[in-house]
Amino acid sequence: MEEDNKGITINIYGGSNQILPNATKAEQYFYGDQFAKEALRKETVAEPPLTADERRLAVYVEKEESLRSYVASLAACKTAADVGEVVALMCENEPHLVEERVQKAKFIEVLLPLIPGVKKGRGIDNLRIQIYNACEERKRILKNK
Repeated sequence: MEEDNKGITINIYGGSNQILPNATKAEQYFYGDQFAKEALRKETVAEPPLTADERRLAVYVEKEESLRSYVASLAACKTAADVGEVVALMCENEPHLVEERVQKAKFIEVLLPLIPGVKKGRGIDNLRIQIYNACEERKRILKNK
């Protein structure tokens, strides 16, 4: 490309070119097997593998995406009542979780390593009561809708 006092001169040698002075963006597409691998490659962020504690909870949750969401919600809990709310939500969304199952000591023991923010009320009996209360509250709310 050459500039002189009268304007701009563009020299094009071979190929097919398009000059769009008002274009807001340009996209370039490559066709052919030598470019297919690069064009089809998706950059994905690999999720870290599940911890042993998360795998124990995975028995009750169908999708890994949901599991990671529940684990994050449980980790954010500050009180046993918060844990009850998360478990009540899990009961709503997961077919393998019913109220009788989530109130058992075996299930609650799976939750304990996943709730580091809960400093008081981490006992099995207290968590069982909080889960029961949250499930009952959800049922009451759904019934009144």
